[in-house]
Order: sequence, then C-alpha cells, then structure tokens
Amino acid sequence: MRILKLKSLQTSGILSLIAASLLLAGCGGQGESPSASTASAVEIKALAQVFTVQNQSLPVLAKFPGSVITSDQVSVTSRVMGYVRSVDVHEGQAVKAGQTLLTIDAADVTGAINLARAEVNKALAGLADAKGNYERYQTLYQQNAVPKQMFEQMQTAYKVAQSNYAAADAALKQAQAQLTYVKIAAPFAGTITNRMVDPGQIANPGTPLLTLQGSGQKQVEVQINSQAFATLKLGEPLTVHYTDFTGEQHQFEGKVERMVDATDPVTHTHTVKIGVPDAIDVRSGNYVVVAVAVAHETGIVIPSAAIHERGGIRGVFVVDAQNIAWFRMVRLGDRVHDQQVVLAGLVAGDKLVTEANTRLQNGVHITPTAPSATESPAS
Repeated sequence: MRILKLKSLQTSGILSLIAASLLLAGCGGQGESPSASTASAVEIKALAQVFTVQNQSLPVLAKFPGSVITSDQVSVTSRVMGYVRSVDVHEGQAVKAGQTLLTIDAADVTGAINLARAEVNKALAGLADAKGNYERYQTLYQQNAVPKQMFEQMQTAYKVAQSNYAAADAALKQAQAQLTYVKIAAPFAGTITNRMVDPGQIANPGTPLLTLQGSGQKQVEVQINSQAFATLKLGEPLTVHYTDFTGEQHQFEGKVERMVDATDPVTHTHTVKIGVPDAIDVRSGNYVVVAVAVAHETGIVIPSAAIHERGGIRGVFVVDAQNIAWFRMVRLGDRVHDQQVVLAGLVAGDKLVTEANTRLQNGVHITPTAPSATESPAS
C-alpha cells in the first residue's frame, strides 16, 4: 500500500510540473527569459511602441463613498403633526411647482382652531365687561363719586382684558394658519426620488416625508475624514469612480465646490460637494467613490495600453535586450484615466510593449517605433 501511495504522489508531482511548464510556455516567466528561451523564439516580427518604466511620485489615495445629488434637492417635511391622510405621488414621478404631494388629516388642527375660537369668545366677553366697568367708573370718578384708586383698578382691568383678547385672537389666527399646512405642495418642479411615508402614519414636524429633486446642476456629496479634509481646497479636482446601470465602471474629474468646516458630531467627518461636469451622464442617487490624495510615495505607473490578458491572466509584454517580447504577470493597483499603477512585477528600466501591429505572444521579435504622446504616464 505504501508503494502504491508513493507512486501516486510521484505521478501527481510529475503532472503538476508538466502543467506548470505548459503555463510558462504560454505566458512566459516573471522575469526576462534566459538565453535558451531566446534562441527558441518563434520567428515572428512586430512593429510596436515601447515604453520604458520609471519610478515616479505617486499619490496615496484615501477613498470615500458618496452619492450624486442635485443642487436643488430638498427633503419635504410637515409643519403640523397629524396622521397622513393621503400620499398623492410615488417614487420616480415628475411633479409641477405647487402640486399637492400629500395631505395631513386636519382633525387635530380643526380641534385647535375650535379651542382657540372659544378662547377668543371668552376674552371678548371679558373685554366687554371690563370696558363697561371702566367707562362707568370713569364717569363716576369725573363726578368725584369714587376714589381714584378704584378708578385706576378698573382702568388696569380694562387694559388686561384688551391684552387677553389680543393674545387669544393671535392664537386663533395661528391655529387657522396651520390649516393651510395640511396640504403639502411641491416648492418647485422636479422628481420624487424617495418616499418615506404611507397613509395612516404619523407625520411629525421636521421629519422627512419625501425627497424632491429638481433639474439643477448635479453634485457629488461625500463625507470625508479630517485628515483628508485638511488637504483639500475649493476648486481642486478630485477623481470620482462610479458604476453605470449596465455594470460598467467609469470615472471623471470634478472640482470641489463646497467644503463644510464643521464636523458631524456622530461620524466626525466633513461634508464636501463636488461638481459633476455636464458631459457626464450619471444619475442622481448613484453610488460613487471619491479618491483623495493624502500623501505621496514612489511607485510605477504605466499606460493602460501596456496591459494585456492571456489565458485569463493580466500582465505585460517585456522586451529583453535582444528585442524579444515575453509575457510577465504583474499586480495592478488603481487606474487613473489612461494610466495604471503597478504594485509588483516591474522595476525601473523595464521596457514594455504598449501597441503593436499584430497580436503579441511569447518570443515575438519587436522593432520599436516612437511612442505616441498619450502614452507618457502622468507625473
């Protein structure tokens, strides 16, 4: 049994070595090929643009999640407390300025009006009595029939009754004004992007019920920690990454338009708003990631055109001293526009094929041509 097991292990090891050899034959090693491999290079030639790898100062990026909003986006709230009687809109619905969005049950408001009206009637009756007493005692005082002190008491009571009536009347007008708030209308034309309430629920003053988005300029709103916030300034361009509705990833540069110095007491972050260029077709509410440079380090950046995929493996074709191209796997970092950060697999001085007039494979003989201006990495 031990002999069979040993033979099985030996067979598995041999098969693994054969598989590894086939992979290396298809893709090339991690470094430049040895002279023996060079000698067996296939006799295929290609004209290609060659890029020389250099160490560069690269930003250390901190990434923060955010979302796309519009400059005229508002949360619709109620100014009165009561049960929601009806919600007349749904998410995604376009509305006009002044259109009724929802209605609060007016029972509580009507009750408050009736109570205030009763107080007005009570104050009015008291005012009539106080006025009659004042006028009667004023006549008696002028005839020296009552002392001055008693007249002044009636005069004071009359003034108090006037104040009570004025206060009750003001309370009634305020209660009546609340009746105009039971129908909540759109402050401007736009689209309902969020509905947080249904009929029968209680609406409390100040609690968001709907979100209304206008057609204003789109912005990215993001919460940034204090370290990254300290490096920013108004007008500074930041890279914003997002995924469209098809799942394809995109990025664009937007300038910082607003910075809030005060920190959120819960998250200890700052609100930053970034402008979205008109040419960028990104939807409001879209999830985004904002990259902020918080430091710099030395690293390698290559043109994205130098990245090739062979057998599901991403790598580059390195040109050796004999101008032979060999596939080398690399570990990639962030992509910034048409540039790609390389974390491992390349060193300064390596020469890479960016574009060629034929499909590349191991052993192709490269005749270098001048690189295009767009292939120089960003500094």
